[in-house]
This record gives sequence, C-alpha cells and structure tokens, in this order.
Amino acid sequence: MLRLPAAALLAIVVAFPLAALPAGPVAWLAGLALVLGGVGVVVLSVTLVTVGGSLALVAYTLTLVIMRPAVDPVAGAALGAALVLLLALVHLAAHLDGAAVDRAVVARQVRGWLAVVALGVAVAGALTAGAIALAATMNGATLPVVVVAAALGAVLTAAGVTALVTARDRD
Repeated sequence: MLRLPAAALLAIVVAFPLAALPAGPVAWLAGLALVLGGVGVVVLSVTLVTVGGSLALVAYTLTLVIMRPAVDPVAGAALGAALVLLLALVHLAAHLDGAAVDRAVVARQVRGWLAVVALGVAVAGALTAGAIALAATMNGATLPVVVVAAALGAVLTAAGVTALVTARDRD
C-alpha cells in the first residue's frame, strides 16, 4: 500500500539532479540511486533507500558544482523535504508490511510528517533569510554563510528525522 508513494518520492528525489543536468556522471549516479533506492522500496529496506537517497543527493551536489547556478533555497528545501518523507514512509511501511491499518491511522501519521517537514522548511527559510542578511553585511563572505546555514539545516533535518523515526506511540 505504501510502496507506490515511496516510489513516487524516490522518483522525485532522483529527478532533481537529472532535471538540472542530464549529463554523464550525474546520470550514472542518479541511475544507481534509482536502482538501489528502488530495490529498497520494493523490499522495504530503510538502509537501501538511504543509500539511494544519498547517491541522489551526491548527484545533485555534483550538478550544482558543475553548473554553479544561483542559490535556490526552494529547490533545496523541496529536495530535503522529499528525502525526509521518503525515509519516514519506507520506515513506516516496513513496520506495517502485511498489517491491516485503518486509513485514519495512516492519515494521522502523514499529518505528523507534514508538520515536521513544515517546521524544517520554516527553519530553512529563517536560516536562509539570516544568511542573506548576514551576507549583505559581510562582503565576500556569502559562501561561508551559506555553508554554515546549510550545515545547520542538515543538522536540524537529521535531528527531525531521528526524532520522527525513533518516536514512540504517544497515545
């Protein structure tokens, strides 16, 4: 039941680097990410999906290094949100595989995930706004500010995913 949405999220994550630069090394990495992540979705392995998502992230990073586009926090936040939801969805699907689950339970879980993603996007937006304000005051310091903001965003995302995946049922 949950494999189809997970496969759709994996396709979105893999499409990010390919949409920006469908060239040799990026296509190979994205293809490998799709294969490994797809196998992970089929067998409901969080480990394989994590490897596939990480490879897609590396492919996207390679694309950004090659193309050097303008900073696009919306695309970064969308990619991060898709990755968080992909991992959380596969984790839940692995626990529910073969079980009869009421739609209300799944809907409640999805609402919780969307709240975590919304919080992550809000924090990423605040960090981006802070980085832009700081970059305006520090001439030539834009890249370090963006790197620090990205690192903070990554830490907050990892903390959110860890809290989401390890959370016990609160009812």
